[in-house]
Amino acid sequence: MKILLIEDDFFFSQRVTEFLVDNGLEVVTVRSTHEALEQKLSDYDGAIIDIMLPNNAQLSGIPSEEARGGYLAGIALARRFRQQRSALPLVLLSSDITGGEAHQWAREQDVPFVFKHEDRGRLLSALAKLGLAVEVERPRTFIVHGHDETLLAELKDYLQNTLKWPAPVVLREQTNGGKTIIEKFEEHAGIVDFVFVLLSPDDKSFDPKTNAEKRRARQNVVFELGFFYGLLGRREARIIVLRKGDVELPSDLSGVVWIDVSSGVKASGEEIRKEVGRV
Repeated sequence: MKILLIEDDFFFSQRVTEFLVDNGLEVVTVRSTHEALEQKLSDYDGAIIDIMLPNNAQLSGIPSEEARGGYLAGIALARRFRQQRSALPLVLLSSDITGGEAHQWAREQDVPFVFKHEDRGRLLSALAKLGLAVEVERPRTFIVHGHDETLLAELKDYLQNTLKWPAPVVLREQTNGGKTIIEKFEEHAGIVDFVFVLLSPDDKSFDPKTNAEKRRARQNVVFELGFFYGLLGRREARIIVLRKGDVELPSDLSGVVWIDVSSGVKASGEEIRKEVGRV
């Protein structure tokens, strides 16, 4: 398989090229929109396009307004590729974790969208879905959990035995390797496709006005939920929040949509399957 990589960051493109070559793909790299448009698309099986690219409007024919001054030049280029060869498989790359307009376009056009900070296996997985690479063992999942061992076991069972996914990452089950907890967390957090956050009523809290008892999730669970929102982007739909019972949430998270698993994970299985199937 021969892939056209359009990426102006020399060192990043070199790392991606080496990774793809090691996985049996042939890669040709160009660094601007006009260089990409000079390529004969019939020579390639697919293209990987960075969202932000140098764009000389006189050479490429892509007006600066459409390219948003270069910030969305990759989207403009993808449109041109679609016009020239509609069936050419495309993958988009971005360093902007919010995704924004580019991510919206990718969703509407059903084009895989990969963030640059992610493990390169995510890129290989995107290519595999397009039939351009050998599929790696995916998806990789991470479970954020509190003290509800039954809920954790139910979710692991559902992921492995119902969805037939590989074993999820549960931080306490990973070797320490001399790392601190946060170092260990960061190491595993960066190489996952989906995160499941279990909000269970583990800790007690009290209303300062009425002294009424409330229940909240463990503080580490709330912290890790926020960490993953920052890492993966809230709109990526790769963070699945599962809530059990009446759990008080910080006000910043009060609008977050969750799946109710009060009756068990399997009882909400179809809703979970629907969520992971959108990505």
